[in-house]
Amino acid sequence: MKKHYIDADNQMRKLEETKKIKSVEDKQVSSEVFDDKTLKVLYKLAKQGYINSLNGVISTGKEANVFLGMDDDGNSVAVKIYRVVTLDFKKIKEYIAGDPRFKTYGNNTRKIITAWTQKEFKNLSRLHKLGLRVPEPYTALENVLVMEYLEHSEDDASAAPPLSKIKLDHAEEIFEEIINFMDIAYNEAKLVHGDLSRYNILLSYNHPYIIDLSQATLTSHPSSRSLLERDIKNIVYDSKKFNVNLSYEYIENRIIKEK
Repeated sequence: MKKHYIDADNQMRKLEETKKIKSVEDKQVSSEVFDDKTLKVLYKLAKQGYINSLNGVISTGKEANVFLGMDDDGNSVAVKIYRVVTLDFKKIKEYIAGDPRFKTYGNNTRKIITAWTQKEFKNLSRLHKLGLRVPEPYTALENVLVMEYLEHSEDDASAAPPLSKIKLDHAEEIFEEIINFMDIAYNEAKLVHGDLSRYNILLSYNHPYIIDLSQATLTSHPSSRSLLERDIKNIVYDSKKFNVNLSYEYIENRIIKEK
């Protein structure tokens, strides 16, 4: 992504206006997302050319909101903003504590959320470098992650929908791709998603893309095997929603080469 510096004062005004994004109907959520510290982070990213404007909400979750943004070159980007007030810091600390890539930060919430955001950035980078279908991460700063915007198709530039909201004409192929992702992620990237389901698998250009990877853990993590088992059970359950007959043993054998 091309980066260059822009009119900082003008950009700050633009970002302050994001508090008034017309698609954000819930004022409480808006105030939780766009606190003063987050606006300052967005300002820094704007100065670097990563964000020129925010144009609406792509998704709203328990921990974060994802917005459709534009960079200085007019390219669409996805801007994920973790909400400090709604994060489960006890859970986050448990995931970070078992990951040697990160330090422990006690009860310093700002450092914990920064590590959590960096964790997703590093996990996405690790998977993207292997050619796996995840959004390409561009940068991460404190509680903000800027990444590739995934559109639905060549004829539909709207955001790629999660599997939970669509019907599939080629469900067996899609689930084979998901299992292939799990296999390579586990055996080559040494990562387990840990919360994989039809809710965080997007369909873009008729292929599944995996998102929400902040909690993804290294296979060396003490809980990695139980998290993998949960992922497998979720995919078996979800496959039945699309009339695909997958067994736990079939997926497990595809991923675990030696038992």
